[in-house]
Amino acid sequence: MAPFRIALAASARDWSDRLHRSVLDHGGGLVMARVMSGDQAIESQFDVLFIDDICSFLTPRLIFELRRQGKAVVGVFSPEDGSDGKRRLLEVGISDVAESGSRAEEFLSVANSSFSAAPETAKPDAMPSESGMTVGVIGPPGGVGVTEVSIGLAIDISRRHRVALLDLNQRWPSIGQRLGLRVHPNLRTAVDFAIHEPERLEEAMHVDGELHVITGLANPSGGELPPADMAGLVVSLNREFSHTVVDLGLVEPRPSDLLLRRFDALLLVGVGDPVGIIRVVRALETLTEMSLDAEVGIVLNRVTASSRQRQEIVNQMAAMVPGVPIALIGEDSRISRAVWDGESITRGMFFNQIRRLSALFDGDLR
Repeated sequence: MAPFRIALAASARDWSDRLHRSVLDHGGGLVMARVMSGDQAIESQFDVLFIDDICSFLTPRLIFELRRQGKAVVGVFSPEDGSDGKRRLLEVGISDVAESGSRAEEFLSVANSSFSAAPETAKPDAMPSESGMTVGVIGPPGGVGVTEVSIGLAIDISRRHRVALLDLNQRWPSIGQRLGLRVHPNLRTAVDFAIHEPERLEEAMHVDGELHVITGLANPSGGELPPADMAGLVVSLNREFSHTVVDLGLVEPRPSDLLLRRFDALLLVGVGDPVGIIRVVRALETLTEMSLDAEVGIVLNRVTASSRQRQEIVNQMAAMVPGVPIALIGEDSRISRAVWDGESITRGMFFNQIRRLSALFDGDLR
């Protein structure tokens, strides 16, 4: 039996230690990681994960994501618990199982069969493109208009396609307040449904006109959600909607690679003045360093009406970031009034410029 790479999920039972010691002493596999969380399981490199039915981070979403990456999963249960343990493994999508008291050779035999049957995946971290288009909107600090661009873009696309608008800005979520929506349900509700009851995901959404909205955290100080959970939510929406527009908030501190790899396109929003341009170029450098597959474009917001200065901005950006698409959006007093009234913008200069931008995303990946 050829050695394969093994990961062992944290367990209070002794099977994990016994298996680890046996592999070290007698071979049959290479233990690559002791996995302590779902994020670590998704980000680690291995062929087979052993995880038991009482693991705190065992969810259908985790198993789906691991299988999407081409990883095999073996569930471990204790016969002393009756049929409950094995049933739990089957419910989350694990069909290859072993009893906790099995010998190491038996564990490895199940793992070998599971790994041989696992689908091959050329790029484990690549964004799944079997469904709709995902567009992330992100920007440097300073209130550059990420939320306004996200809302405007989603509203215009919703006139032609079925669109979800998602607020993943965990530090300063504002889509709910901006549109005058209720505090609940929100992002935590949606993540919980995506993990445990994906068929109920739309219950976590607010309907605003043609738009389906998942608002941000009601209490950001309560702790951030794991990147794997947010990535899983994006994947779930990607299957149900032709387009998903996501307010990602700030590019600093550097966002999770695991999350950003779920996007087809990223719009980097900045302010169209000399300081704002420098900040947006530096933010672009951060995204470039991540070697993402997503197409990246720049939106310069609140640009002066002066034709001379606008041309100067276009010339500077062409020299600083050649080949990167640039869109200019001017200042619009309607936005200030809409913010106070908790309403969306559906006409005027800002929305007309957003409409030209949204035309780039009319394609459906399905």
